[in-house]
Amino acid sequence: MSLQSGLSPVYARAVALCYLLYPALFNSNFFTDFRPEAIAVPASLWAILAGITGKTWQLIAAVILILSCKEILSLTVIALGLWFWLVAKKRLYGWGCIIFGIVWFVMTIGYLVPMLRAGEAGGVVFYATLGNSPSEILSNIFTNPGLILSKFFATDTVFYYFLLVVPVIIGLRWQQAMILLPALPMLLLNILSDYFAQRDLIHHYSLPIFPFIIVWLLHSVQQYKRRKQRRWLTPKLLITWALIAFLVLAKYGYFWSRYLNKLDTWQATREAVSQVKTKGSVLATSAIAPHLAHRKLIELTNTDLPPTDLTKYDYILLNLRHPGWSSNKDFVTNLINQLKNNQKFNLHYQHDDVYLFVKLSDLK
Repeated sequence: MSLQSGLSPVYARAVALCYLLYPALFNSNFFTDFRPEAIAVPASLWAILAGITGKTWQLIAAVILILSCKEILSLTVIALGLWFWLVAKKRLYGWGCIIFGIVWFVMTIGYLVPMLRAGEAGGVVFYATLGNSPSEILSNIFTNPGLILSKFFATDTVFYYFLLVVPVIIGLRWQQAMILLPALPMLLLNILSDYFAQRDLIHHYSLPIFPFIIVWLLHSVQQYKRRKQRRWLTPKLLITWALIAFLVLAKYGYFWSRYLNKLDTWQATREAVSQVKTKGSVLATSAIAPHLAHRKLIELTNTDLPPTDLTKYDYILLNLRHPGWSSNKDFVTNLINQLKNNQKFNLHYQHDDVYLFVKLSDLK
């Protein structure tokens, strides 16, 4: 994309390194549950490149990929369509993205998500100060501007703006800020949310915004070079600044605090997972559950929501030494004792404090 915009190879490499060093992208690797927004990052860049270069089928594929990641990303696709229409002057692509996005939004938010969640709209709990339903939240956005503005200029929100741009701020040209138009829906949702984690670079919520910040950087540098401005903005300086921001904001310490500390049960966990032979229902810790996905029922151990009926699970896989998110050793110990005394379960595997219980009807 950098080369297509006219940047020299050395500047293109610098922009690519700024992409790789962006803290939010790096930090998204440190959560045990996979977030599909990670797929939307390259898909968004692909959609922009395909649209600019006139590759219709690639644009359609990229948009479908974005929409498949999460229902709310339909707003990003709608805003991308507005950008194609208003800024890039690709009106056919613009209308296509807008129509695709609106249709998917109506289907998912209006029908599919409530159906799968027994009538509950997803994510509304994060916006309780604005309302208890999507329609009520939307109404308050338009009828209560004071409430909205107070969130826009709150201290943590202003700091969030700074966090988003600081890794690449020395290369940004504010006249090119319209490239951020597709990022505005997710930025707005993060700002209005009551959940503080939506306004940092640690969690996944900023991932849909990030690709457009990188494209903003790319076009800013291209304009500086074309206009012969900011001659001091060398590729080395761009990379140095991005590296400093990475060292300050990236959570690389999570590697040894979240991953290396589990090495003592790594082999036992692998062996236990390999003993799960069918697609039967599973109860497991947050770190183990992703390795047992693609089944009809899989739930996490949770001290706030203890299982009331253990027999609905075909496999229960626990790690006493590392109980996982929303769990603790007392909870797991109690669960292990219950299962040992439950005639319907057999302790199929035990090693290094890793326990696999299998319902007797599922033993081969």
